[in-house]
Amino acid sequence: MCDRRHPDDSGLALVATLLVLAVMGVIVAAGVRAVLTTTRTAGLEYHEARVFYAAEAGGEAALAQLKLSLQDGYLSDQELADISAPTLAGFNYDSFSVSRQGDAVIEHITDGPYTGLYALTQNVDVYSLAENTNGTVSGVVLRAKAQAIPIFQFGVFFEEDLEATNGPPLEFIGRVHSNGNIYLSSNNAWYREMLTTPNKVFYDRKDFHSSLPGVFINDASGIEVQLDFDSRSHPGPDAFKAQSCSYFDCRLQTDAFDVDSLRLPLPTGVPPYELVRPREDTDTDGEREVKFAWNADAYVTVDLSNIRTKGDVCGTTLAKTDPDDVVGAIQVTGIDPVVPGDIVQFQVLGVDCGTFDGSIAVTVDGVTIMTTHLDDTCYFTYTLPSTTDELAITVVDDATGATGTSTWYGLQSLSDDSDIPWPSISVERTGGKLVPGPDDLCRIFAWEWSSFYDGREIELKDILNIDVAQLDTWVSGDDGRRVELIFVDFETPVGLGSYVSEVRDLMPDASLDPAIRMINASVLPNRMTVASEYPVYVRGHYNRINKQPAALAGDGITIQSSVWSDAQNRPPASVYSDCQGQVNPGVPCADYLAWSATWSRRNSAETWVNAAVLAGHWPTPCDHHDTACAADGSNSFYADWYGGGIENFPRFLERWRDGFGNPVVFHYLGALISPFTSQKTTGTWNGSYYVPPRRDWAFDTDFRDPRLLPPGTPNVGNVIRTAMREAF
Repeated sequence: MCDRRHPDDSGLALVATLLVLAVMGVIVAAGVRAVLTTTRTAGLEYHEARVFYAAEAGGEAALAQLKLSLQDGYLSDQELADISAPTLAGFNYDSFSVSRQGDAVIEHITDGPYTGLYALTQNVDVYSLAENTNGTVSGVVLRAKAQAIPIFQFGVFFEEDLEATNGPPLEFIGRVHSNGNIYLSSNNAWYREMLTTPNKVFYDRKDFHSSLPGVFINDASGIEVQLDFDSRSHPGPDAFKAQSCSYFDCRLQTDAFDVDSLRLPLPTGVPPYELVRPREDTDTDGEREVKFAWNADAYVTVDLSNIRTKGDVCGTTLAKTDPDDVVGAIQVTGIDPVVPGDIVQFQVLGVDCGTFDGSIAVTVDGVTIMTTHLDDTCYFTYTLPSTTDELAITVVDDATGATGTSTWYGLQSLSDDSDIPWPSISVERTGGKLVPGPDDLCRIFAWEWSSFYDGREIELKDILNIDVAQLDTWVSGDDGRRVELIFVDFETPVGLGSYVSEVRDLMPDASLDPAIRMINASVLPNRMTVASEYPVYVRGHYNRINKQPAALAGDGITIQSSVWSDAQNRPPASVYSDCQGQVNPGVPCADYLAWSATWSRRNSAETWVNAAVLAGHWPTPCDHHDTACAADGSNSFYADWYGGGIENFPRFLERWRDGFGNPVVFHYLGALISPFTSQKTTGTWNGSYYVPPRRDWAFDTDFRDPRLLPPGTPNVGNVIRTAMREAF
């Protein structure tokens, strides 16, 4: 055979092999390069993502600090400058700032649980640039709205649990918000606007089990829809939202809707009660901005540890202006001191002076000696006989038929009045405002030991009466005298042991119980807020005529009707006489105890109060559903256990019935705000000391106009993130 092998064939195979290996090498290298590139890209994206989220976290940390800065309702430049970046391991924030965007503006809130309210809104930008240890940088800009919401825009605002379990009918117009739970049970309750809470709503009482079928909430069309579900029957967020939106067009909102708590206007760690506390040297700048005491243009100090005589405090003018007793719906007061032998000008209170027509009858020592008729005026003048000891003036309103008799007793013994023990009373004013002289001061701010018995607190109240009619007379249109925010501070001794027997005898219950009371206040001279950390009482109509922006703030608020009589609600003179030398610290006089056991509530008359109220409430101790709660769900846990609810937030002491047993109406227009539990008005609710009125209550829609808010209105803060964009 012939050998046909070619000498170059093996070389070709080698070349082909090398080519294949080369191509494979390129492919492998490309694959390795791709893997390395992907790995490097993934690592880079991972680091970039981490840095981006760190930048966003910095922005969110700034918003959290912004909420704290806003809790007094005001953002200062220093507060913005003090907002700092967080500390995150592996990251730094070399570029971080918070800045205003434009001026603060008043705007309506158009979405979320506070829709329909208005806020003083400041747009703020947060710039947060984060960098990691590898030098990767990322940044964000967050835009937020810092909103200061005036608290008196709410018909009802409770910092703690809100209980609404009224017996007599209650119709409430206005927004209702609680930072705690809301309990609803009634046969006749109507809520016309939204109810919101960041917690739960329970269709049940808190003190014992009762789900009455008369709670109605308006839907968006104004149709009344009955409540028959709650956060227990629909525990899941989606289920509760669906039911609320189906029933009420989402106008009952809980944590299922992610409702935020509204922050009270106080720095972190400062209890809400500080709003009504007196000035303290240790108060921070934030506290001074929001406390009524620091914003008062008339700071009244009643020093009950420095007892003098009335003559020493008030000077030589000792005559009375206010009557000792009023029976009926219309009261008369003296513009001049009511002194036998003097010409005295009197004023009919609680009427429109420009249009009032009525009859006047003047009775001296039991004999009617003058009658006259008033036409388009509420003022008249009469010369008292020099022998007058008891003066009674009866008024009949021609238009309404309403009547009232005002009586002054003991006018012949006025000189003895100068020796009565009195606390030292002083007024401090700001901005160069004028201070009343001693005689005017004592007409406006009149002290009275054991003025009346409070059946809920089971004690005699020692009262500083603030006579608004006398204040108006003193101001008389002079801007230098004008008063808009009054704060009353009581300085009290540790106990009654420091008092001499003569002073202790004025308190037969052996207890010093200071409070303030607004009297003769149907007409306010101007917008006005009155505040104290002590209880506040209102006697008769308040701000009924020519309504002004007004507020009352204190430990608790109690309403006395237009026919309340101190004389009918305190021990007779014989008890005080018999108790002389019998009162010792902690040991009430026996005659007083016997009298208090016979005290009974009196009938009332229709009364109007137009003012926002910020005060403490007395809560039900715990929810009967909680296993640790002593209440077992039965109504045996009711009297002296139930806190009284929103229906008894303004407290009552009378039988709100007329002489025929018909319900009497209490008309209220304002806002009911309770940021704290009462510290001084701690008497429990039991229903034995009063019969409730028929309640005609409504939110004052004037408070939706920032120009018509009462002086010193606190704000609550809210911060909303509105936008975010990347920044490099």
